Amino acid sequence: MTQQLDATTAAVRVRNVSKSFSGITVLSDVSLDIQRGEIVALIGQNGSGKSTLIKVLSGFHAPDEGAEVYVGERDITHSLDEGPSSTGLAFIHQDLALIDSLTILENLRIKQFATGLGHRIMWKTEEQEVRRILSIVGLDVSPRTKVANLTVTERALVVIARGLADIEAGESLKSRLLVLDEPTAYLPKSGVERLFSVLRRLSQEGISVLFVSHRLDEVLEYCSRAVILRAGRLVADISTENQTERDLIKLMLGRPPEDMYPDYAEPIGTPVLKIVGLVGEEVTDANFIGNAGEIVGFVGLPGSGYDKIPYLIAGALPASAGWMEIRGELIEASTLTSRKAIDKGIVLLPADRKGSSGATTLKVIENMTIPSISSFTRFGKLIHHRRERSAVNEQIEHFGVSPQRSDVLLSKLSGGNQQKVLISKWVIGRPSVLALHEPTQGVDVGAKRDVFHHLTTLAKGGALIVVSSVEYDDLANLCTRVHVMSDGIIVRTIERDELDAHELAAAVYAR
Repeated sequence: MTQQLDATTAAVRVRNVSKSFSGITVLSDVSLDIQRGEIVALIGQNGSGKSTLIKVLSGFHAPDEGAEVYVGERDITHSLDEGPSSTGLAFIHQDLALIDSLTILENLRIKQFATGLGHRIMWKTEEQEVRRILSIVGLDVSPRTKVANLTVTERALVVIARGLADIEAGESLKSRLLVLDEPTAYLPKSGVERLFSVLRRLSQEGISVLFVSHRLDEVLEYCSRAVILRAGRLVADISTENQTERDLIKLMLGRPPEDMYPDYAEPIGTPVLKIVGLVGEEVTDANFIGNAGEIVGFVGLPGSGYDKIPYLIAGALPASAGWMEIRGELIEASTLTSRKAIDKGIVLLPADRKGSSGATTLKVIENMTIPSISSFTRFGKLIHHRRERSAVNEQIEHFGVSPQRSDVLLSKLSGGNQQKVLISKWVIGRPSVLALHEPTQGVDVGAKRDVFHHLTTLAKGGALIVVSSVEYDDLANLCTRVHVMSDGIIVRTIERDELDAHELAAAVYAR
């Protein structure tokens, strides 16, 4: 049942927010309330309007005429760009926006160092203040620690601490909201639990949270309500109690989530890749075989080495020992580089789409043809642009990339469409082995379905797909077999006829 907006108790009230670009409406008449101390999820497919709404609330985009935004009883519609200490709204984004080479103290206080005589920074005072801020999120580390030395979970907590400090600076504020945009995308399960233990404690102190995520299991477990956008409109505002992931997906898509997973691809059976005694980062002795037409999965707990396998077999991480046999050719693993792997037909799609996988400041066409540009050159130097555009346009159509344009920047595409572009850039070169780490991380359910179908199509075409992931349902529905890793070795292999999400989870946590 849709909840009624309550103007009397809401910490934040959003009314009639719309946003158009060049005559195209991307957000239409959105209204919602967030109560004091409430954790509310904002969900929807890529392109549903979530990011635009967040950018309006953060002051990055000005809303169209008629919008109203209240924090408590204060109308902040025309002052959204004045910052957290004035508005009471603090934003934590997926990329975290921390400078690795600086300390925690420098990252948190760089805009507001306390100074004394001669404008000298009062380092002891600053350190005490940062320790106090970190204690709010339960982080017991030295403020002098460099961000580069923190775990990904600790980094997320530092950013939340920074956001809290920003809204805390507005001493007269009676209502405060933390907006978390995909904060758990790169966190392990233990990190997610730690993050939400902090958020629950903050909510008990009256701070409200708007949680943007594609992870519907987290939405159901940690949020009291879900606000759902579809095609720029708010289509539901419901309690998460007694809801299922299927219920939420149906509201997000506007239809039942049928055919999420494609029909199973029967392996062709020809050996493509054989790994013997592979040793590298977190991997102490890995041995496995992959055949043409198979989708082979790897899973485990953080530190088990499961997530390093794609990078080791693609030469992105150096191996210290072991052998690889690629279509009958024996190669010493320690000699493998990324360039050599690509030449042998082994390609990699990392989990970090914006940092390692794609170049967001380049166009779609440039991202697609970077690895294979030599195949579009004449006389060794001149690029045959017509042939390049033709090949890229064919991939755009095949993968259903939206918008269907090769000249737009990758950064302008939604997460799901970015992933389609990055998969297709390797398809152009027809790889023998496609290794992927968390291929649907930060991708909505509609785009996930497309990614799964494309991976299965590649397998049916004779490629070997190697996937490391902690998405048990995905592995169980896609893979020929899944290798469970612990302490750097494969401790169990679960074959297709035994694959089940609960069985995988039990195997991972059994050790």
